[in-house]
Amino acid sequence: MRGPGLHGPRQSGPGTDGPRPSGPGTDGPRPTPDLASRPLRRHGEAGAHAGRRVLLLVSPTAGRGRARRLGPRVAAALGREGLAVSTVTTGSLRDATQHARRAAPGSIIAALGGDGFLGSVAAGARESGAILLPLAGGRGNDVVRRLGLPVDPVRAVRGLAGYAVADIDLGRVNGRPYLGVAHVGFDALANEYGNAARVDLGPLVYLYGGLKALWMWREVTFTLSVDGSERMFPGWFVAVGNTGQYGGGLRICPRAKVDDGLLDVVSLGRSTILAVVLTFLRSYRGRHLGRPGIAFARGASVRISASTPLNVYADGELVGPLPAVVTVMPGVLKVLVPAGSPVLS
Repeated sequence: MRGPGLHGPRQSGPGTDGPRPSGPGTDGPRPTPDLASRPLRRHGEAGAHAGRRVLLLVSPTAGRGRARRLGPRVAAALGREGLAVSTVTTGSLRDATQHARRAAPGSIIAALGGDGFLGSVAAGARESGAILLPLAGGRGNDVVRRLGLPVDPVRAVRGLAGYAVADIDLGRVNGRPYLGVAHVGFDALANEYGNAARVDLGPLVYLYGGLKALWMWREVTFTLSVDGSERMFPGWFVAVGNTGQYGGGLRICPRAKVDDGLLDVVSLGRSTILAVVLTFLRSYRGRHLGRPGIAFARGASVRISASTPLNVYADGELVGPLPAVVTVMPGVLKVLVPAGSPVLS
């Protein structure tokens, strides 16, 4: 049964009847002010989503084409919920950010792609004041999973009437906003190897990358500062979590909340290869905190450097070389999530 309030005009086909957003590659005006300004309910408020226009942004490459293949079905599902859909297949992550940046305040952006794509759309939505609906179109889909949304994007759209708007934090590493985890070390090397895999292994690509990284890793000394408290240690990785999950299900920062104005910092010091493997196996259930070698901290500003040149990643995408400065932007992003999301305080 559909929830109350979703009774806007229906469409005869996915993403064909509504006006298209303005900007390069589009030919129509932005959503009209009366639709864009209709309030969505927030957690604890009565009512539901009114019929309104939705911009569906689709990644052409996420999940080796999975998002692109699912795009028409997702657009049709949005139409069946009484929403007027404009669909844009983006040309790049930067293009996705630009489209989200031009969206009308209070309008909905449904982003269909992987974690890096969702982070890029979130960066633009933060500036425009649009409301983000994250949809799983990648391989790991960790942000969607951790927010408590269905991994099937069509099913996620069908549940739209039960979602509410939450104001959540964004992380920022060296100036780049991110939703999930910024990380450096062994796990970042695993990410590089996974991204370079020539065979489509789905979420197992992270296991492949991890095994190869174990073989290639050499000890590194990190310098880590959290809100001015600094320490140096030989170790394997540093992860700074907002939603706190990455790598196809690794809850590396299991206590992370997206509305507390803080980042969770988890690091692994000197350990045997067996201990490293056990750490990551335990992290699938978030049970690695408190184990030997694991350190936990929480703060609003994090600085990371290392004795060896290393790259830092965020939402699975390369940010650049260390040193890294990671900060939090409290409550700057409006996102649609189900009640009881595990990352809401």
